Order: sequence, then C-alpha cells, then structure tokens
Amino acid sequence: MNPDLSAFHPQQIDRLRTDAHQAVRRYVEKHEAALRLLDQDEFYDILVIYLDALFECAEYAHFLTRVDEGIALTVDRPEFGSREEGLYHHLLFRKAAACYHLGKEEHCTHILREILRLNPDHPLAARFLIRCQNRQRKETRQTIRALTIGLFLGTVLVLILEALWIKPFLEEYLSLVVGMRNGLFLAGWLTLLGGEGLLQWQSTREVQRFRAGLSRKNRLSHQREKKPWH
Repeated sequence: MNPDLSAFHPQQIDRLRTDAHQAVRRYVEKHEAALRLLDQDEFYDILVIYLDALFECAEYAHFLTRVDEGIALTVDRPEFGSREEGLYHHLLFRKAAACYHLGKEEHCTHILREILRLNPDHPLAARFLIRCQNRQRKETRQTIRALTIGLFLGTVLVLILEALWIKPFLEEYLSLVVGMRNGLFLAGWLTLLGGEGLLQWQSTREVQRFRAGLSRKNRLSHQREKKPWH
C-alpha cells in the first residue's frame, strides 16, 4: 500500500478519536476495505479503537458481531505481552457486558467465569458475575415481587375497610385493624428488601465458592509443578 495512505488512515483515526465515538465508527465502516490493506499492527490498533467506539455508542449487537475478530487477532499477535493480555481481558469483559445489556445473561456468565479462570484476581469480573447471576434469578424475583404486591394490596384493602366500615360502625376494633394494616405494610417492605438481600447473598456465595474452587485448583497445580519427578 502507498506509504502516504498507510500513514493517513491511522492519523485520521487518532484525530477522530478525540471528537466522538460515532465519528470513529462511521469512518471505519466507510473505509474498512482500505483499512484492511494497512500493516497488521496498524489495522489491529484501529480495530481495537473501533470496537471501543461501538461499545461506547451502545451498539452492543454490532459489537458482538465484530469483537471475536479482535479477540482472535489479539491471541494471534507475534508477541503476546502484558499489553496484549490486557487488551484480551478488556475485549472479553466488554463482550460479557454487551451480552448482559442484550439480556443474554447465560452467555455473560460463561464469559465472566472464563475471565476468572484466566485471572482469578480480575478487579471487575467477580462483581459483575454476582450482578449477572442475581439478574438470572428471574422466577424467584417474580415470586418475591408478586408476594410484595399482594401484601401492599392487602394494606390498601384494610385501609379502605378501616375508613368505610371500622371507624364509623366498629370503632372498638380500630386498634386491631390499624395493627393489621401496619403489619401488612411492614411485611410488604420486609419481603421486598429481604428477598432482594437474599438473592444478592446467594449470588455472592456462588461466586465466592467458584473463586475458592479456582484457588484450590491453582494451588494443586502449583504443588504438582513443584513436586520432583522420580
């Protein structure tokens, strides 16, 4: 390719990068055929910038169609150093996040577990995995919310009964009805907040057990490597 053109596109990308992610996205998609003729290192750097632009523009579906190419090029780099390793985890994490935003929690969970297998100390993957697994507990959450709504509706019905019937005609039962109304209202909030807290605790425990299992495997693997052969 013409050396002038080889320098032109990366310079344009750097210039656009300072303006807006949408500008980068449009430029790459318009000139992709020419960009693929660049040196492999230049094209790789531009592809990473483009993938970040897609993600920042919330083009999650499009991002997922292109991110595997970026991951493959990262793995196939002639020298897989700390920068490449960082980009590999970065792209994997954003792939998981894109799946999460599109409602693909199972795919998100699988990717996050793979990230933790590669790097058990990843600063964000564990927290994101807890959030993802918590979101997957849809049936339990629906049950909790249905029960909560039932308790709050019960509170409203008792309140109506109190205003229309108890106060005018059966005032001697007013304290009992007020206690029932307050109890239903409190039970509704306890069910909602306690249920959410329980789901969060369960998800956290699952991730902790998973990470503990990884730690045991790593220790055993390390011990086998240190054990002398006979």
